[in-house]
Amino acid sequence: MCRVSREDAEMVRAGRDRGGQWYLGRGVGRGIWWCLDAGCGRNLKAPHVTRSLRAAVSEGEVESLRVLARGSGSTPR
Repeated sequence: MCRVSREDAEMVRAGRDRGGQWYLGRGVGRGIWWCLDAGCGRNLKAPHVTRSLRAAVSEGEVESLRVLARGSGSTPR
């Protein structure tokens, strides 16, 4: 993640619902933001997401998040 300050339109936001399913976009509660640059989505790691969500997240769950984001066209591969 690049830590560059950007407008919301240049960022992707994701969170998890109470059932543990990932969603993209604004939602209730904590979420994680990353920019649309190719490197940021690829550089998401479980410790970053865990810290942002204040909940344990495995690398497998982070990969599921990357797949969701790629499928929506929100982040490059």
